[in-house]
Formats: sequence, structure tokens, C-alpha cells
Amino acid sequence: MKIRLTGTEAECAKLTFLLRYGPPDLEVVEVNGPYPNRGDSQQVRVYLEIRFPDELPPLERTFYSLTGPDGRPLLVDAWGNPVEVSG
Repeated sequence: MKIRLTGTEAECAKLTFLLRYGPPDLEVVEVNGPYPNRGDSQQVRVYLEIRFPDELPPLERTFYSLTGPDGRPLLVDAWGNPVEVSG
């Protein structure tokens, strides 16, 4: 999978570092850049090639447990949509 980051060099460096050394179920294969962004000297672009390790089982649905603004648990899918939990 390819990901393109656009932002200041510091922002792109921080996110690249977090992706490379953060999630254990994500492998950063290659980092290209930073390259000056076209027409905007304040921003750069960085291209990442990432993959999920082979030993991970396939998931039918990925979701994340977060805390809402009121401090209560919130379950959302990868796109930020609330996930209803019955039970």
C-alpha cells in the first residue's frame, strides 16, 4: 500500500516516525522524500510504502475503541463512524 503525506517537514517526519515505530501490525517498507511540494515552499511530500505482516489474520471489520468528548467509551470504525454494539 502507498501513502502520501503532505505537510511541513517536521509534521511529516513525526508521522513517519510514529508509523514506522508505533503500530506493531504495520510494517513500513520504504520511505521516499521529503520532496518540496509543488508551488508551496512551506510544505513537503513524503511517500511511504507500507504493508501488514503476513502472519496477521484477515479482518472482516476493523474498529477502534476511543473516548468520546464526554469521557465515555466510544467505538468507531476506521472511517470514524460509530459502531453499535448489541448485547
